[in-house]
Amino acid sequence: MTVWHVIGAMRTERETPEQTAKNFGLPLEAVLEAMHYYILHKDIVEADNEEEKHYLIARGYKLD
Repeated sequence: MTVWHVIGAMRTERETPEQTAKNFGLPLEAVLEAMHYYILHKDIVEADNEEEKHYLIARGYKLD
């Protein structure tokens, strides 16, 4: 699981950190740490996410 998975789920599902922690079976502290990392390294996280999207599309996966 990546930071983007946590942040993306929170955005898509409009979840609180507590809800995300419960849904992923993570400690709340891990979700808060992912949020903090995202704030500090947003460009890196989003670039990695774009790279993953291109990888999946190149292998025939359809993404919304």
